[in-house]
This record gives sequence, C-alpha cells and structure tokens, in this order.
Amino acid sequence: MADTADLPALRFLEGTGDVRRLMRERDWSTSPLGAPQTWPQALRMTAGLILDSGLPMFVAWGPGLGFLYNDAYSQLLGNKHPSGLGERFQSVWPEIWTDIAPLIDKALAGEPTMFENWPLVVNRHGYDETAYFTFSYSPVRDQDGTIRGMLCGAAETTRQVEAERQLRESEARFRSMADSAPVMIWITDPDGYCSYLNQPWYEYTGQTELEGEGYGWLNATHPDDRPEAEEAFHVANTAHLPFRVEYRLRRADGAYRWAIDAARPRFAEDGSYLGYVGCVIDIHERREAEIALRESEDNYRHVVELNPQTTWTARPDGHLDRVAERWREWTGTSGLGSSWGDVLHPEDLERSIAAWQDALSTGEPYDIEHRARMVSGRYRWMHSRAYPRRDADGRIVQWYGSTEDIHERKVGEEHLHLMINELNHRVKNSLATVQAIASQTFRNPVSWEHARQDFSHRLLALARAHDVLTEASWSGATLQAVVDRALAAHRGPGGDGQIVARGPLVSLTPKTALALSLALHELCTNASKYGALSVEGGRVVIDWTEEGPPTNRRLLMTWREMGGPKVTVPTRKGFGTRLIEKSLAGELDGAVALSFEPEGVACRIDVPSAGAA
Repeated sequence: MADTADLPALRFLEGTGDVRRLMRERDWSTSPLGAPQTWPQALRMTAGLILDSGLPMFVAWGPGLGFLYNDAYSQLLGNKHPSGLGERFQSVWPEIWTDIAPLIDKALAGEPTMFENWPLVVNRHGYDETAYFTFSYSPVRDQDGTIRGMLCGAAETTRQVEAERQLRESEARFRSMADSAPVMIWITDPDGYCSYLNQPWYEYTGQTELEGEGYGWLNATHPDDRPEAEEAFHVANTAHLPFRVEYRLRRADGAYRWAIDAARPRFAEDGSYLGYVGCVIDIHERREAEIALRESEDNYRHVVELNPQTTWTARPDGHLDRVAERWREWTGTSGLGSSWGDVLHPEDLERSIAAWQDALSTGEPYDIEHRARMVSGRYRWMHSRAYPRRDADGRIVQWYGSTEDIHERKVGEEHLHLMINELNHRVKNSLATVQAIASQTFRNPVSWEHARQDFSHRLLALARAHDVLTEASWSGATLQAVVDRALAAHRGPGGDGQIVARGPLVSLTPKTALALSLALHELCTNASKYGALSVEGGRVVIDWTEEGPPTNRRLLMTWREMGGPKVTVPTRKGFGTRLIEKSLAGELDGAVALSFEPEGVACRIDVPSAGAA
C-alpha cells in the first residue's frame, strides 16, 4: 500500500491505533471495498470519523457492506478481530444476521433505528453466548445524497443487564423473605424517604403503599408519640447513626399498640450513606408486662425503699446479695458483696467487720453504730442491724438487715454532751469572774455602801454582756452589739448625744466580748463620775478597726474623752484600771494603754478578734 503521506486521500489513516495500523498494512485486493485510495470521499470521511472516536463504532459500505470499525469496537469482536476488518458485514456476524438484517434494511432505506439492551446470541470466543447491546443504525450518504451504507454506534451492556437481572432477583428474594418475615421491615433513601415497606406492615396498619411510603408511615403512629418518633428518626438520619425508638402504632382495627422501631444505617463500598434498613416489632404484651412489673416494684419501693431505713439481705456466708436503692442514693455505691465496707469510716471499719463476722459465726443478731461516707464526701452516723432466718433444721438460710441514718440523733447527743461541758466551763468562768470582781471591789473599800453599789453595777455589766452572747447562742458577738449594750445606761434620752461609737463590723469571741464589756463599763463609770460624761458639754469618741492577716486578726480600739473637767494623773491604780488591764491584757494576750491627758482620759486597746486563728 502506498505511503499515506504521498496520497492526500489517505490522510484519514494517519495516526496511532491498532486498527489504523492494520488498515495501512492490509491487502485490500480481496475486500469488497477495494483499496482505500479509491474509496469515495464520504466513506473516507466516515472512516476517519469512527477511527477518531473513543466509542465503539463501525461503518458498513457498498453493495457488499464492507465492514470497517475502530479500536473501541474491536473489543466487542473477540476472535473476529482482526480478520473481520474490511470483510463483508454478514461474514463477520453470520450468527446474528437473521436478527439484524431487517434493521440493516431499514437503515439502508433511510430509516434510523435505536435499541437498548438488545439480546443477541454471538460466537466470538469459540462458543455461543447471549450478549446484550445498546446500538443505533443510521444511513450514510455520498456526495450526491445517495445512501451507500450504514453507520453504527454500539455499546455492550451484558454486565449491566446481568447485574440488573441479579439485582431484580435479589430484590425479589428479599421481598419474598421480607413479606414472609414475622416483623415489619422498611427501607429508606439517604434523605430519609421510605422507599419500601413489607407486606406485614400493610397488613398490620391497614395502610396502602401510597399511604405508607415516603413519610406516610408517621401517620400510623400515636399523635402523642409522633413528635418524638419523628425527631429521633431525623436526628439519627442526619448523623447516619443507628435508630431506635418506642411508640404506639395504630393497628388496622384502630387500636394503638406499643411497638419498637429500630434500624441500622447502610453504606456503600465507598462509604457513602445509602439510608436505613429497619424493622418494627409489636411489643405491646412485653410493654404491658413491664408496666405491671414497674407497678409491682413501685409497690415494693413504697413498702421497703421509701422506708427511712435501707433494707438489705445477705447469704449465710455474709455476702450481701440485695441492697435497697437508698444505699446507692446515700453513698453512690451498690453495697453488694463486701463493698459496703468501702464507705465505712476508717475508725469504724475494723470493729464493724469484726461484729459482722461474730454474728455470722454465732448466729446472734448483728447490731452496731458506725459512720458511712455519703456522695458528698461527708460521713454520717448509721445504725445497722441484722437478724438470721433459719430453716426447719435451724440452719441459717438468709440474713435480713437494715441500716438507719441516726446522724441527727448522734450529733444531738454529742451536742448535748458538749453543751453540758460548755455550761460547766462557762459557770466556772462566770463564778471566777464574779469572784475576781468581788475580791477587787471589796478590798479595802472607802465605803462599804459604795463598794456594794459598784459591785452591783459591775454584775449588771457582766449580765448585759452575757445577754449579748446568749442572743448569739454563745458563738460570739459583734463589737457594735457589745458597745451598744455596754453604753446603753450612759447614753442620754437623745440617743448618742455625748457618746460617738464608730467602726467596721468586727466579730468577737465570747471571752473577748465579756472582757470588753467590763472594760467599757469601767471606762463609762469613771467618765460619768469624774470625766467627760460628768458635765453637759463633755463628749466621748470610741473608734475601732481590725487589722492583720486572716490567721491573726486584731482589734484596735481607742477611747477618747474631751470637753470634760481637767484631768490629773491619779496617785494610785483604781479597781477599774486593774480590771481593764487584767481582763484585756492578762487574759486575752492583749495590750492596754491608759493615758490621763489634761483634756481627757484616753485608752488604747489591742486584743485578738474572732478572725484570729
């Protein structure tokens, strides 16, 4: 064959490809088409068109329908390639000629045809096989418009058809199986659209396919349950997670029965979400049984669990096999087995175990008080008791016990003992204070009558301080309350008048409150007799503040008199001075500085406050 570069008419054979190479190398003298350089322009153009196409194509030309095809079509020929290139169409496909001849005649008559998944029995690998093709036949005309041949575009669809057939068979088997299943089965698309419901669904609900598919299945749920069921389904479908919900489903007779609806997501091999396959099961009897069981358990709880005690049982070996839920509410543990010991106070654990072992070995009742750790981390006092149940032969078959919270009672008892001890201590302290006041007051008195009056007034000051503390349950008092009570007898009808007391809120211990009350009483008494409160224009200013770190807070208090008679320094310490120094400086680890300035007495007090560690 001549070089295609030398003949412009053969340019369509230039290029790559197995068929182009074969066409260039072929001896065309035996072909009904003749040599390519003699082919009409319409044939050369059509040949060039199919050779350049990536789709399976062939052209049959002339009276003998010479057969030309491209590389893609050669894959459909099997062992008919390359021998079929340039041969008569009928000799290439003799086994199917009877089937396709009428279609060829139509194309040659100017009528195009198109077929999808056309079955043909072909022999291209040495044996007959049924293959499926989608193809079209179209007429091909020459320059004058005369039909000279036909053009075919084809694609083998055997695998697709077989896959679809197998899918249909699989779906048929699935539907047969699903329709025979004792449960209701459903399938959804990725968007949640229900594309399939099996026959048991329609028989159970009375819905038709038109009513049930899509989202119509929700119409069969109870109106009160539908919002929850619908939301649960959509949330799970959006997240591609397993789905499970219980709701009441309307049966065909109109009765609503409890059902459980559960499904798992389906995924393709590439991981893409395909939707759900799920099932619905009637659980009405089970649900009714659960309700009956809950009612029975509720009755039990009212009898046992709601009892203020925690009931429990144990095997003969002491292993706890049932513990009321109240124990878990208390401690956060089950209490089963020997785990009850995990929450006992370390100081009570050993004796509690010993008492339980003794009861198990002797058969005597178990009775002990102990502390147990609550979920808050705090310990509370408990009273645990247990008694054995024996069989006809006297063998222990079960222990029945209870644990009662006695914390308030126990704390009350401890508080009572503490109060008694505290009362003894306070009475002793009060008697010691009275004794000290009496000793100082009646030691070498100038006048017994004056001494008696002073002693009475001092006892009243002490009583007023006790009143302040009693109002606070002897937990302490505020400085303002102590000052107000101590100064009440020395203030005029107008209130503060000659006395000004100011400072922040300061808490005092009982001991400090008593000492300051007596000190303020002495200062007021002295000011009323000899100082600023003895004249109409005199004034007393009391200032205080609190300083120091949190662990060592101290009260700094200043008493200043002004506008009174001129003050002279006393030649000896009076009882008031000694009482102030003894009670504040000596007993409270404080500091007292009394100064007798001409313009008025000043007293500076530095003592611990309640904030001190």
